[in-house]
Amino acid sequence: MKRLWELTWGRFWQSRWAFSRVYLAVTIVITALAIPVLKGLVYVGQWLDNVPFLSLSNFKQMLLQNPAFTVILIMAIVALLAVFAWQAVSYVLGFSAIHAGQKPTALSAMKQAGYQIRRMGFGRSALIVAYGLLALPFPMLTFHSALLTDVKIPEFVWPTIMATTWMWGTLAILFVGALFLAIRFFYVLPELVLHQQSAKTALRNSWQKTTGWAGWRLVFKLFFGSLLIGAMTLLAFGVTYLLQLGIDQLGNLDVSALGAVLTFILATLSDILFSIVGLQFVFGLMTRDYQVVALTDFVSKSKRSKRWVGAFLILNLIVQGATPSFWFVVNTANRHMKIISHRGIDGGNGVQNTIPALQDTVAKAHPDYVEMDIRQTKDGKWVLMHDPNLTTLTKGASNKSISDLTLQQATALTVYENGHTAKIPSFAAYAKAAERAHVKLLVEIKTERQTAPDLADSFLKQFKTVMDQNGWEMHSLNYSVVQRLKKLDPKLPVGMILPGDFVGNPVTSADFYTMEYSFLTREQVESLNELRKGVYAWTVNDETGMVAAYSQGVQGEITDDATTLHAVMQDSDKARLMHQKLGRYIVNILAE
Repeated sequence: MKRLWELTWGRFWQSRWAFSRVYLAVTIVITALAIPVLKGLVYVGQWLDNVPFLSLSNFKQMLLQNPAFTVILIMAIVALLAVFAWQAVSYVLGFSAIHAGQKPTALSAMKQAGYQIRRMGFGRSALIVAYGLLALPFPMLTFHSALLTDVKIPEFVWPTIMATTWMWGTLAILFVGALFLAIRFFYVLPELVLHQQSAKTALRNSWQKTTGWAGWRLVFKLFFGSLLIGAMTLLAFGVTYLLQLGIDQLGNLDVSALGAVLTFILATLSDILFSIVGLQFVFGLMTRDYQVVALTDFVSKSKRSKRWVGAFLILNLIVQGATPSFWFVVNTANRHMKIISHRGIDGGNGVQNTIPALQDTVAKAHPDYVEMDIRQTKDGKWVLMHDPNLTTLTKGASNKSISDLTLQQATALTVYENGHTAKIPSFAAYAKAAERAHVKLLVEIKTERQTAPDLADSFLKQFKTVMDQNGWEMHSLNYSVVQRLKKLDPKLPVGMILPGDFVGNPVTSADFYTMEYSFLTREQVESLNELRKGVYAWTVNDETGMVAAYSQGVQGEITDDATTLHAVMQDSDKARLMHQKLGRYIVNILAE
């Protein structure tokens, strides 16, 4: 245990400024230079080929139809992976040198990393990237990279994955397999970077070094080291929380707010600090048996130079700590946000998109809006239905689509869900029920064709008056439908549904964007808000996600649990005692 303590904390504290310089310098280069340049490159491609947006909904279409944009996007991805490899090599060189007793400048580590990346060739560079991606799901093996924050499984996909045993079983097997390979190839990076081995030799040597008892000892060290660092992180968060709690007990709001300036920054800095601790632990363990590269000695630099570098890095660290915490407090300070019931249900209280569920949800949860889905029938009318096929909700009674049925045939069908039954309602009947319940509607037009602007014409011809009179809103996944709705009725609030946006601000006629919440960032929301475009987060069903989306500044959240969201909003509004907000902030940090 003593040895483990030395590896995790003792060695870090001994050379804390050296480790921090390397980490912060690399982070600054990536966030202030690499990411803006890469985004700018993609924006150029977007402008050249008039690509309005790129998301999961139109990814294939945009790439096939826009060759210039596709080429530039590929170039940007290759460049991103190259920078990712450079980041990994910088950490290997810098942290191994510090562990070996050197005092390198951050610049020397980064320059040497750039030199090595240029000399490596495709095979060795690709292996560095591959290992980095393989180890990303495992905090004890990997490093944080702002370059790959969007590399994740969208939250809306998880219910589908977990719905069947074979899907989550397959995912579990893949996870265990990835962890096994990440352990067995743990020494690939030092083999490539420090010993300059070929990709094949690096893989073979790492496999041999982790065979038998040596591999198990490595697992134990990584596991218990991670537990120790996690415990220290929680302790730091706990002390910070208790400090704010003590300040709040004084009962003075001004003092509480001033204290929060300190404690929120401390919470973020603690997260950054222990990220560095974890990094130096992993890379120290990884490189301790290797001959390290000699880097420029920091002592050789003038005192004046060291002061300027130190001051700049400390200022950056404070900014990194202050910015997210400041916006969390600001965006959760008595700010109204629309509570939107997803498909008109609340905690499984009925069948989605049906009138009984709507009535019960409005009576008990009091949402600001009810979001629902409509499809056009064979005879040009409109009914509520999310899925293109009726098999699931009718329990196999019909395997047809709404487009195959007339209004009379569709509304005669019984649907089943959550232990409840109901009839498929027409939109006209649902609209009257919403008016009687005094709740606004957010209407999504579902399409079965790639482009279907005629659907917008048909819907507004029948329901433009009721939409405008009630101040209801519409949104759609279909770009053509969105554009057509705004052209036909400029006063109608229309949104574009984006399950992830990968190239920056979308260029559409939409008034707001409905975005999958796990892909949302505060910077993205702020950027859209500056363009006077609202953002609705979907589908947010857990308290952590609700608070996280709220703190990012969204105008609304779509949820299957409007009652819980209502309670979370009330807690946020009442939480003048800052320790409550700090607690939620810490939970969000841990959940990332």
